[in-house]
Amino acid sequence: MMKSKYIMLLWVCLCFSSSQHLLANESDLVLKNQQGELFELSNIVGKKPVYLKFWATWCKPCIEQMPHFQHAYKQYGDTIDTIAINIDLNDDPRAVAAVKKQFNLTMPIMSDHTAKVAQHYQFIGTPFHVLLDKTGKVIFQGHEADKALDNTLRLLSHDGVVAKAHLLDEGNKQAATALVIPEYGLKAVLYTATWCDWYLADTRPKMATNCAAAQKQINILTNQGIDIEARVSQLWTDQAAVDEYIEKFKVIHPVYIDHGNDLFIDNEINKVPALLIYKDGKITNRITDFSSPVNLQNTP
Repeated sequence: MMKSKYIMLLWVCLCFSSSQHLLANESDLVLKNQQGELFELSNIVGKKPVYLKFWATWCKPCIEQMPHFQHAYKQYGDTIDTIAINIDLNDDPRAVAAVKKQFNLTMPIMSDHTAKVAQHYQFIGTPFHVLLDKTGKVIFQGHEADKALDNTLRLLSHDGVVAKAHLLDEGNKQAATALVIPEYGLKAVLYTATWCDWYLADTRPKMATNCAAAQKQINILTNQGIDIEARVSQLWTDQAAVDEYIEKFKVIHPVYIDHGNDLFIDNEINKVPALLIYKDGKITNRITDFSSPVNLQNTP
């Protein structure tokens, strides 16, 4: 029951905000190509239509959609600038290269290494399609490779504009709870995801095991009196998902969704789980391996 609910979140957008006037002309919207070179998105936006597809190698629907994506690029690549954007969360270049080879992908493949491009387009989960017209306005957002996407691509390829935008619901935008780090003393913050222990079980079993181990160890630390809270990724997550996660792992510390992904970006979290240790207001340690017990009792 719980897993089927989460899988629906891969395709249905919850707690998502969007804007018809969202433009990508900020100079800090930078991607990294497979050679490690930086690419400014402003180089192509506002010149002709743009197709951005956000994906991950461990995302099953993303992989299922790759033949459609490659076909769309072959059909419209001359008239629509297209980029495959790996979200760079629990991923690595070798896995990306393997997917490229498996599906003979020929479009530019880049990584959102700062997560700021995904944040700008208010991305909530992979696969995520974003289409911009030739003026730079977002005119399509969606998760499925369906008729609506195909129709918009066809229209953009002709005139570069679309009369009616196809955007996701903008009525549920939520603000993140502020993270308070004490000026003195010890504080620990676990960055994780409500789905990583089961959704990654098939594609990344070691990561899934690490996610479960992290939460179990954090429960132990909480019982030892350590000041701990968890911030979970906003990807495919709502409060109901958090409540189920808390019940599943018998969590006794606070758990908050990082709406807007600000904390993940500020702390450069590109792998979950990650435990950040603060001492007297400063980060003193970053733990990502939970295969052995974490001991914070004697933190200097």
